[in-house]
Amino acid sequence: MVANATGGAPVPGAYYPVYSDQPRGTAGYCAWHSSGTINGIQVQFGFFFSLAGDSGCDPGDSSTGHSEQLAALGNVSGHELSEMMTDPQLNAWYDQKGSENSDKCAWTFNGLISIGGQNWKIQGNWSNAAAANNSGYANGGCIQTS
Repeated sequence: MVANATGGAPVPGAYYPVYSDQPRGTAGYCAWHSSGTINGIQVQFGFFFSLAGDSGCDPGDSSTGHSEQLAALGNVSGHELSEMMTDPQLNAWYDQKGSENSDKCAWTFNGLISIGGQNWKIQGNWSNAAAANNSGYANGGCIQTS
């Protein structure tokens, strides 16, 4: 999909989110990210299922006015973007259970964040520094950026 969208000439090192109308079905995750090459050019991408009516991916956002599907896509988009930034080649930081930074804070929230003048319910991300001094929320290591 990325190769077709870029005419086979993607921007080196770029991140390409791919939003699909395919339902999640029995997949145990709401989205995923990976890395690959297109004509020898390294790229990162994320794949996002259609989350319409998928209560398993609903962040429980009842205060922003976003639909359930849009709220879910907003949250998992932030999750995958953060993991792509901290682990673009899938060979970086993992904890002993195989979780990346966003996995450690999945489905934990510390209020809303503002993006483009709108409020969103987006999970936080793990910080070793916050965990070391117990300054984060949810297990002491999750932080929320705005």
